[in-house]
Amino acid sequence: MDNPVTWTDEAQVYLVAGQLVVLIAAAIFAWRQVREARVLREEQNRPFVVVDVQSDPGSLVYLEVVNMGTSLARDVRIEIDPPLESAIDIPVGKLKMLSEGITTLAPGKKYRSLFDQGPPRNDSDLPMSYIATVTYTDEKGKRPFKETMNLDLDLYMDMTDVTRYGEHEIHERLKEIRDIFKKWTSGIGSGVLALSLEEAREEGKQRRERLEERERQREDRSDS
Repeated sequence: MDNPVTWTDEAQVYLVAGQLVVLIAAAIFAWRQVREARVLREEQNRPFVVVDVQSDPGSLVYLEVVNMGTSLARDVRIEIDPPLESAIDIPVGKLKMLSEGITTLAPGKKYRSLFDQGPPRNDSDLPMSYIATVTYTDEKGKRPFKETMNLDLDLYMDMTDVTRYGEHEIHERLKEIRDIFKKWTSGIGSGVLALSLEEAREEGKQRRERLEERERQREDRSDS
């Protein structure tokens, strides 16, 4: 005669089933975490090629291509619509990086070329906005990338340039100031002496006392 199924047997079955469900859920969660970590790692370890325009002091406008990513970019191809034209007759459209592309572009590597100048550009009928499309692959040539960027020259028009001096220029100015201070003396006609307000008052008081003493001596000689 078969043994009857007790409630403890059923509880064990449910417990095992519950543990199995938990294990399956944990496995799915771990798999998703691994996949997301891999995707994040791939996104972080990738090239990122940017085409842009930059303005320098003097209203000069430059075209730049730079790899801002963390790995090598291969087979970089750049298309700009409409084709680039310069108001100062620079054949920027014939640049090799635009006509033939760039075979390899290392992380942080930048190509920069003079493109135009602000005032002549602003006075011309040439376009002020371009669409740049750049395509490339990762260093293994397996992952293709495509970026589209707007090159807006109007952003740089009528900007006021500020000259920023580096440590070298500041050091040179400080040396000049030091040399000037060395030439300053308190002698009459030999230079200029910078005095504080209290020092100036004290020096004036001493001068008045010397003048008064000379005047008294003159009067004493006259009386005698």
